[in-house]
Amino acid sequence: MSFDARVMLSRRLRFLPHRAFAIMHHALFQGEISTLRKPRTYAQLLAKKNLGEQSELVHITADKYRVREHVADRIGAEHLIPLVQVVERVEDLDLEAPQQPYVVKGTHGCDMTILVPHPAAADHAKIRSAVARWLGTDFFRHGWRERPYEGLTPRAVVEEMIGDGTGAPNDYKFFVFHGEPAMVVVDQNRFVAHTSTMLHPDWVPFRIAGRFAQAEALPEKPACYDRMLEIARTFGKDFTFARIDLYDVDGHVYFGEITHNPGGGLVRLRPRAFDRALGNLWRHGTPIPEKFIDRASATR
Repeated sequence: MSFDARVMLSRRLRFLPHRAFAIMHHALFQGEISTLRKPRTYAQLLAKKNLGEQSELVHITADKYRVREHVADRIGAEHLIPLVQVVERVEDLDLEAPQQPYVVKGTHGCDMTILVPHPAAADHAKIRSAVARWLGTDFFRHGWRERPYEGLTPRAVVEEMIGDGTGAPNDYKFFVFHGEPAMVVVDQNRFVAHTSTMLHPDWVPFRIAGRFAQAEALPEKPACYDRMLEIARTFGKDFTFARIDLYDVDGHVYFGEITHNPGGGLVRLRPRAFDRALGNLWRHGTPIPEKFIDRASATR
């Protein structure tokens, strides 16, 4: 069954009770049946975590608007992408004001992003239509039942577009377990020819695969990489697991988001043994075995 077919089938199963939906959703995308009562792998642990009640801090940090105050308190407002506007009603959205490239985002879920590199040529009606749809969507109920988004106020924000103003900059996603980064995923050309390169924190590739192709060449390590690791630890220490997304623009670190259920359970890591290795890291703190780390490639 194709990925798109699994997505369509999972959407049709959203009438099921929460646990039943989680089990079926996991089976569709991970290719295994699990009750999720005794999770062992990373994917199982993520699904089990998503079934439970979430702390107030999880809800705050999952909200792409409310998290801004948390970020400013923890690492300083200079790491926030400049905010142009926040609205709860599409009627209040002022698309005439931004003169520079900007980004429109929904704050209460994922896959709600519009890049506007040329404001003068922007299709305002199309943007407003998308934002109206976002604001009318309960992402918990109509998405993948992701508990961190449950009860969030639907909002949209307009932010300045960081980087060169023509597209999304590289996105550095830190998978943090018990406060320590264990994997860095570098997303490049996200809205054009998306690649997703999975690296050990030592900046060497893992011998694994996910949903998207990896870049042909090893991405260049950001000049501010050590600061990125420090920030990932600062936010990650509050949770058993979280993904901390950051950007590097001319040596300055910008905060992206904190994600508590990466990929919504849709991404299957291969080989399966690596999924188990991440599970052992999560449960016991066991280091990822060297057999999954391609250190030789870093010297080629």
